[in-house]
Formats: sequence, structure tokens, C-alpha cells
Amino acid sequence: MTQNLPTTMNDDQPLARRIATLMRVGTVVAAFLLTGGAVLLSTQMVGAATVLLAGGCGLLILLPVIRLAMMAIHFARLTDKRFVLITIAVVTFVFMGGVVGVVL
Repeated sequence: MTQNLPTTMNDDQPLARRIATLMRVGTVVAAFLLTGGAVLLSTQMVGAATVLLAGGCGLLILLPVIRLAMMAIHFARLTDKRFVLITIAVVTFVFMGGVVGVVL
């Protein structure tokens, strides 16, 4: 079992880099959208500001979900059924929380 650990860690390094890049770039893009929306809101361009603010908030909400999807695909490629099921369960809980939040 310890012989498989370094292989798994080596397989996980590219995923970790892709996730880190996704989170970093996504956060910067969301920050620009939110900043642009705030600037437009201060200039009374409410319609465009609303679109940018909603886009920035939506992106911040979607980033962790995209990360979970990337992890599920990665674990499926490694044929690690246990982690695939755990990741899909977490995505399901996040989705259910969003639905409950919208309904309430």
C-alpha cells in the first residue's frame, strides 16, 4: 500500500496545480467583475452594474463547484471509486443547499 502512495501523489500534483490556477485566475476575474460593477453602480449605470455584480458573485460561487467536478473527473480517471463517490456526494450536497437556499 505504501508503494502506491508516491504514484498517487505524483498523479495528484498536476491536478493540484490546475486547481490552484483555476482558483487564482477565477478569483482575479471575479474581483474585476465586482470592481467594475461597483464602479458602474456609482455612475448610475444600474443595468450594466447588476450584470457585472451578478457575474462576479456567480463566479465566486461556481469556483468551488468547478473544483469538485475537476476532482471527480481526476479520481474517475484513476479509477478510485471511493473518492469519486465522496466528491459526487459533496457536489450533491452543495447543489441541494443551493436549491434549498433559493426556495427559502
